[in-house]
Amino acid sequence: MRINWKVRLKNPYFWFGLVAIILAAVGAKPEMFTSWEILITQVKQLFGNPFALGCVIVAVVGYVNDPTTEGITDSKQALTYQKPKKD
Repeated sequence: MRINWKVRLKNPYFWFGLVAIILAAVGAKPEMFTSWEILITQVKQLFGNPFALGCVIVAVVGYVNDPTTEGITDSKQALTYQKPKKD
């Protein structure tokens, strides 16, 4: 499993998508973000629920995976990038 993490982490769209997929997988609701107490309680419930935690892991793996390659890896070309490629 070889992924060019340095380049992915530099791309702001990677972060937008990652946060969105995690929030969707945990079933985030706007009221979860109205106080630290509510947010901490929800995070604790996530880690106490194996099914919900599994859903988050599956969602993140599906998001990180490059569907144009076999397995969970970047292409040989993508592994050579030093920064996100511009089209």
